[in-house]
Amino acid sequence: MLTFGCNLDHSNIDYLVKQRLSQLKGRLQEDYFNPKLNKGAECILNYQVIDTNFDKISSKYYLDDYHVTEAQKSGFKYSLDKLKGTHVWCNPRIQGHAYCVVDNNEFSFNVYQSLEGMEYRFPQYDNVDYNADIILRNNLHKMLEEDQYLQLPNNLSDDEKDEITIQWIQNLIAVSHKV
Repeated sequence: MLTFGCNLDHSNIDYLVKQRLSQLKGRLQEDYFNPKLNKGAECILNYQVIDTNFDKISSKYYLDDYHVTEAQKSGFKYSLDKLKGTHVWCNPRIQGHAYCVVDNNEFSFNVYQSLEGMEYRFPQYDNVDYNADIILRNNLHKMLEEDQYLQLPNNLSDDEKDEITIQWIQNLIAVSHKV
């Protein structure tokens, strides 16, 4: 499960995780391709939160696995849907990073694939390239909230995804030139 948006309600997200998931937390899996479910669980839920506001970075849950029933999973999603943000079921085995260079600055993105066939790219905080970080920190908040990340159909080629990502970075840079 992935929750993303700008200025998310982290206190209520934390409350939901504590109330609905914390008692279902499992041990670190030795083999993610053949996970062992706790007794009574039907699936393992991994939860990640991405806030595009740099002052609200949260990586509290991304290493935690929660052993849940389908009803518990649905109940958690139902509660999340009442909060600000977009909440998407993602394939936990398909996530990673994308990198693009624009104007000699290397930008990196966290990449997730939804179960509905979309790829989400979020600009990564604390890039190796310091100049890319400055551009992100100075400009990302000036973009419309729905433009602060990329949503791409999975059926695009890698080259097409990279072209769209480079155009997004160019738009991000151009934001600083607008009054």
